[in-house]
Amino acid sequence: MADAPARPLQRRARVAANRRIARDHYLLTLACPDVARAAQPGQFIHLQCAAPSAWRGGGPLLRRPFSLYDVDRRRGACDLIYKVVGLGTETLREAVVGDTLDVLGPLGTTFTADDTVTRALLVGGGVGIPPLYYWAKALVGRGIAVEAYLGVQTKDYLICEKAFRALGVPTRVATDDGSKGFKGFVTALVEASFRRQAPEPGTTLSICGPTPMMQHAAALAARWHVPAQVSLEERMGCALGVCMGCIVEIAGPHATAHKRFQRVCTEGPVFPAESVIWRIAGH
Repeated sequence: MADAPARPLQRRARVAANRRIARDHYLLTLACPDVARAAQPGQFIHLQCAAPSAWRGGGPLLRRPFSLYDVDRRRGACDLIYKVVGLGTETLREAVVGDTLDVLGPLGTTFTADDTVTRALLVGGGVGIPPLYYWAKALVGRGIAVEAYLGVQTKDYLICEKAFRALGVPTRVATDDGSKGFKGFVTALVEASFRRQAPEPGTTLSICGPTPMMQHAAALAARWHVPAQVSLEERMGCALGVCMGCIVEIAGPHATAHKRFQRVCTEGPVFPAESVIWRIAGH
């Protein structure tokens, strides 16, 4: 993972688009040139889902973290994909073109790949899929072979498949109910691929999704001796490292006697997979 930026930006961003792309999933485009110029794959923004005028009416007071799905520096636009699951995203769904929302970002650490990487496997589950697309664009631009493994509960929730394929990235889909692609968890699909052909040196995994999926994928990576990085998701109050509400426990060489717990918002969200103690992460 890379170091976090020294100072995030706080800007008023104009809503350029907010449309439904799958069941309960929406694509939000924000015009925010300064943030777009600074953003890197793996980072996120902390978004006020409603204007302050809505707070007294029961609107969400705290910001919500959203990973970056895509960034267009030329247009000064940031894209994110969100799933409607509670008050914050229910409020965000009501945003219309021309509205302005308060954005803090970019925040957090980035995905990384050194010069030894020749093949990158991206394993995403649910709303953990979008940040892997932004990462895929960067990897393809560097000439690295990329493969995407996307897991969702059912085909109605499938997002980003066409976008990955448009990049020329071989993309495989797993659904829990078998409504599209492989029937079962996406980690089983990855494991089957490893069993058919063992990963060669230069292969890496980048993982983002539900905690149990990431834990299983990290275990696969360890078993097959594949370097892996995970992008964690935790509830955040401030996203600035102050409230300590998003800590995870870190083990091995990435921890010290005085710094065993790390904050997802600042030391993360991207961590070496082998460093995360999964009984703490996600709880």
